[in-house]
Amino acid sequence: MLKRLPACHGKLDFIREEIRKKEAGVRGENRILLKLSELRIPGTCYVFSDVSLILGEWKVQIDCMVVTDRCCIVIESKNISGDLYFDENSDDFFKVNPNGNEISYPNPYYQLMRHIRFMKEFLRDIIPKMKVTGRVIMTAKSCRIHEKPANYPIFKLESMIEKVLHLYNNSSPTQLSDSEFNEIKQKIIRMQSTFSYPPLCEYYKIPIQEILTGVECPHCGALGMKRTGKTWTCIACKKNQEMLINMLSMNFSG
Repeated sequence: MLKRLPACHGKLDFIREEIRKKEAGVRGENRILLKLSELRIPGTCYVFSDVSLILGEWKVQIDCMVVTDRCCIVIESKNISGDLYFDENSDDFFKVNPNGNEISYPNPYYQLMRHIRFMKEFLRDIIPKMKVTGRVIMTAKSCRIHEKPANYPIFKLESMIEKVLHLYNNSSPTQLSDSEFNEIKQKIIRMQSTFSYPPLCEYYKIPIQEILTGVECPHCGALGMKRTGKTWTCIACKKNQEMLINMLSMNFSG
């Protein structure tokens, strides 16, 4: 999308920031998975990452879940650096930049609660006795959490293993049988759904006529290669690309 918008387009900075947030989120989720490799519990355990599930019209994407023979632990990952604040009266969650400006974010506590409610409903028909709980883990190394309400289960990455162990040890000592555990595990795997993104023009509300068209040069990235016989010639770097026409021909013939 960035390559297909004019250099002066009004949504370029917004899209760049969206990409930066998504990349930061992926880095945070990877840190959680790496940290969970240290997890050792006495019972059976399985770690799910990037879980997409649907119940009717209710769709969720859960960053990580630790399913054990005692409980299901939902983990929400937030990779936001800097000074983070929670307003207990308004339920606002925001970051304060060094210049004093506030940047608001969705409150991760309520996202966690929604996902816990979803998993309770999801597991009700299989194991209604299964406890579902969770934690929000802030993965940025430089974040500082200020004024967090006492009931908010939000912690930094270095304490995650201890928090997961605490949740496991404080769940019912009655363990699921191997068949019950495998039934839960297989249902989650079986019911995973592929998240479908709308077209980028529709998602970012960009009129189609504002998109730059043309074949992209594989050498310099310029748009608008010209076809001459069996080759494509870049109008910017003047390099020829015969493979492209062959690929296009195979696609159309196939």
